[in-house]
Amino acid sequence: MKQFLKKHSFLIYLGISFLIYVLSNGEWNIPIFAWVYPILFLGIGYIDKTRKMYSALILCYTLGFVIQFGKVIGMDIKICIIAGFLLAILKALPYIYWIKSKMRFQDTIIFASIMVIIEYIIYLIYPILGGLSDAYTQFQNLYLLQIVTITGIYGITFIMYWTAAMMIWIWNNRNNQKALKKYVTVYGSVMGLVFVYGIVMYHFAGNPEESVRIAGVTVPISHLLNDDEDVYATFYTDTFTDENMTNTQDKLAAVADALFIKTKQEAEAGAKIVFWSELNGAVLKQDEAALLQKASTTAKEEGIYLIVSLLVKTPYEGLKENKTIAFNPQGEQIAEYFKYGRSIGELCQKGNGELQSFDTEYGRLASFICSDMAFASKIRQAGKSNVDILLVPASDWQEMTLPAAKTAIVRAVENGSNIIRHTNNGMSIVADNRGNILAQTNYFQSDTKTLAAQVIINGRFTLYSHMGNIFVYLCGIYVLGSLIMLKCLNRKL
Repeated sequence: MKQFLKKHSFLIYLGISFLIYVLSNGEWNIPIFAWVYPILFLGIGYIDKTRKMYSALILCYTLGFVIQFGKVIGMDIKICIIAGFLLAILKALPYIYWIKSKMRFQDTIIFASIMVIIEYIIYLIYPILGGLSDAYTQFQNLYLLQIVTITGIYGITFIMYWTAAMMIWIWNNRNNQKALKKYVTVYGSVMGLVFVYGIVMYHFAGNPEESVRIAGVTVPISHLLNDDEDVYATFYTDTFTDENMTNTQDKLAAVADALFIKTKQEAEAGAKIVFWSELNGAVLKQDEAALLQKASTTAKEEGIYLIVSLLVKTPYEGLKENKTIAFNPQGEQIAEYFKYGRSIGELCQKGNGELQSFDTEYGRLASFICSDMAFASKIRQAGKSNVDILLVPASDWQEMTLPAAKTAIVRAVENGSNIIRHTNNGMSIVADNRGNILAQTNYFQSDTKTLAAQVIINGRFTLYSHMGNIFVYLCGIYVLGSLIMLKCLNRKL
């Protein structure tokens, strides 16, 4: 047995590391494992410093990505493997640096900084993939989460990977008491400041009790858009018949009627703001004006703010309109917003991403749509404009719902806004600007498909919404400066 373990120690260690990595994110999301697996991955280099180590890391990251997120991102398996492989190459770079470095205390900071830069590069390449970062696994660690009000998610990324490198550094220097005392004090002081800041922001930086009742309503429509012969032909092909179109109009009108009934029911139950989940107001272009007129009348009759989520199809045109239109209690249209963050294969017009906020007696409101929430640079407009409540109509699939909800909660904290994200085919949530989940409902377990809750009406100021990703740039400057200094020292020697 001992000979077997010794002979196969690398494979056993690699298997355990891989398992913990897989369970750290994606469908499983065990938050503590997101702290543990980087330590284990760093340890791979101690067992084998040959090219086998680099191959092992890339293999773990590639296969892990496919297992964690294959169903989440909804890509073809071949594309998913290619994406996972390219991401793996990027994410292996900090580990390669660490193994080739002298593993000084400064190198622990460089290691974490490189990972921050890598995650930012991934975000710039494709923000929706950036939304799968390990930082989002910590969305329930509310004291730590408050750091995103300064650094965005990259502060959490830095802390997680710096902690991993520090664990290895402490082990390497376990007999050097002088160095341990000095640098563990530095690390501990920084971590202490992070959590003191988190405590202050969580408990003392604004905790208003005033709220407004908001309802998100849904009528199941996926079966029509995906499986109904008439609707599918009219919305997704150019070979539909007049009969297809007539039947489509009748079927979608029935959905709209059900939506207005639910809207009135929620208004009668006390909701002052009602909105529909993404795609729910599916309509042909020639019928859009009549639907909007009915929305205007309903808002006026019920005395509510009504935000309708539309999927508008113009026959024989390839791209549809995925948008929200808001009406005030006087029945006036006050905002129109087109979805910006389209997912792969989403055949909709791309909006300009410009915030469409509007002031109400319940604070300043704004609407984004579903995967828009992955685009941190666009959502920062909410923080800059002091948006109090973000209304996010969405449409998910079962495996996507947890990552999407996590991303929305973090965006709300980053920008000091309260949020209600209502989705069909997923988990709807209400969260305050500190990250507390105040209400939630699961589409697959709900009879009404409605989420109604009291939402806090006051947002709060955050530095991140105004400074942006300055923390990432500081990490880049530190890495570049350190490498230049190291090169200069080597020349002198």
